Formats: sequence, C-alpha cells, structure tokens
Amino acid sequence: MLSKALYRELGIDRGQPLRLSIGSGSIEIAPGAVVDGDGGVGTPDFAHLFAPRRIEAMLPGAIFQRFAVTLDYRCRTLTLTQPGAQNADGVAAPCAVNPKTGLVTVEAAVAGVVYPVVIDAGSGYSWMRGDIVAKWLASHPEWRRASGAVGQSNANMIDLAFEKEGVVVRPSEISTGNLRLQNVGLLGTEDGLIGDFFWDNWGKAASGPVIGWLGGNVLKDFKLTIDYPNRMTYWRRETDGDSHDLDQVGLTLVRRSDRYFVGGIVRKANIGGADDLAVGGVEIGDELVGVDGLNVQGAPKDAVLAALHGKPGERRTLVVEHGGARRAVEAAVTAFN
Repeated sequence: MLSKALYRELGIDRGQPLRLSIGSGSIEIAPGAVVDGDGGVGTPDFAHLFAPRRIEAMLPGAIFQRFAVTLDYRCRTLTLTQPGAQNADGVAAPCAVNPKTGLVTVEAAVAGVVYPVVIDAGSGYSWMRGDIVAKWLASHPEWRRASGAVGQSNANMIDLAFEKEGVVVRPSEISTGNLRLQNVGLLGTEDGLIGDFFWDNWGKAASGPVIGWLGGNVLKDFKLTIDYPNRMTYWRRETDGDSHDLDQVGLTLVRRSDRYFVGGIVRKANIGGADDLAVGGVEIGDELVGVDGLNVQGAPKDAVLAALHGKPGERRTLVVEHGGARRAVEAAVTAFN
C-alpha cells in the first residue's frame, strides 16, 4: 500500500514492479499487487496514524512469507532470514497464515476457552471484539478497568463509538501454546453497527474468523520470530510487561488533522458500584491545546499520550478550548492498572 504520490513517482501506474531493498536483501512485487492510496472506512490514512512522521508505504506480511521474520522491539530491528538458517529461540507456538495477506493467527486461551487472534505488529495496542469481552466480564467483572479508550489503547483516535466507548480489561492470563501473558491490557470495542462492520471486514484478511489482535503493548516485551514457511512463532521475553502502561489522565482523544479533541471522559471501573469519572472540568468536544506547557497541536500522538501519562496522583495542567475561549484545568493521573 503506497501513498498516491509515491505510487506514481515509482511508475506503478505505468506497469512498473515495486522493488524493495531491505538490509542486504531485495523483494520484487508485481504492480497488480500494489494498492494506490491509503485509508478507507475504519482505516485511517498514513497521516492520521503516523503524523508528523512521513510514512509513504505499508508492507503486508504477504511479501515476507518465504522468510523467517524476527521483530526485536528492544533493539529496533527487523531481520529476514531463510527458514532453518539459524535456530529461533523462545517459547514456540504454532500459527496459521492467510497466504493472500500474510496475516498470522495464533490460538489464545482466555478463561479456559481457546480463541483465534491475530499477531498485529502494525497496531500499538491489543483490541478485541466487544461481544467477546462482554462474555469474559460476565464471569470476571474484576478484569474491567475503564469505560472508554485511554492511553495507548486509544490507538486510532477516530471519532467513532467503537473506539471511544470501548472497555479496557486486563484478563488474569492469556496463553498461546506454552506462552503465558499475565495482566495484559486489551480494549474491547463497542460493537454497534460500525464495530460489527469493522471487525467483519478486517477479519477477512485472517486465515479464518478471529476475535481481535495482540498488538504492540504485548509484542514490545518480546523478540518475536515468525517462521512463515513452517507456520511457527517463537517468543523470547526481553522485558517484563508493564501493568501501569495505562496510568493516565482519563481522556479519550479524537484527532482531526493535526489537532486533538476530547472524544470522551474515561470512567474508572469501580467493582460493586458506579464507575468514577476520571477527569472533571473538561467537556466532550473541547480541543486539547496544551499539557504542562506542551503545545499539542501538530505533536505526534505518542508525545501527547506520554504527556498525559505518569504516576497515579500526579497532576497535569491541561489547556482546553471551546468556542474560542480557553481555560486551564488541573487533572490527576489515574491508575487503570
């Protein structure tokens, strides 16, 4: 998938193949397999996802299927090797692959039930279908942490209910093969009409029906090798999981161009009682202008989320604007762990 400008610059519209050099290797892709333009319903364009970084292409797993691919988040490396060229280390877990898309699916057990989930290195946080998460919470209400996407779970910042009104949960354990993941944060989306359409459409790229994906909040703790030809994954833990990754000023943000708006006020789960509103003095529709002196207009979303992150009880000074009037609001960082 190339930006429209790059698609034409490289002559793909004139029948030229796409040739990639990655490290010392190269891959050639037929022009008919290259998509002109990005975005679509439920799929933000490159600028929305990555600005102000200039990203001009997204490469699917399909082009890597003759390799063993290692993602090492700690070392910030992507390594392509021939299968069997070196011994992959880590906990082994079999996987399925859609040969058309390269999307990788593993079997994950939650609360004694096995579900198919995608390994999605392109997503910053793990998301699951809301109806499945609702079933978990019916038996394990203590897993619920928040109503509303908060922190890194607010990954796409789209002005749609299926993200803004999602539920943050932390299952006690998710396992795939012999791999155990404990207290991993997940966003269960709000599955109205848009949510159902999103999941049904997105899931077509997998090897079969799936309930969601494991994203960057899980993958960053591992050196992960995907052996495509042998349909096997290997997980070597590099760091311990961060159960405080969502300790945050409780706002759900919506991004429009290079500006950030309040799409929702997060409520912290209160087992046995009404949920607690995490932030007061802010209204839905307010534009977030600054956080502790940081001008957020034009800032990368990870910088904005980092400014709202901290230790529970710390205070942040928010500058918000509505109808041309600005005001400063003191807001506390809330624990959603």
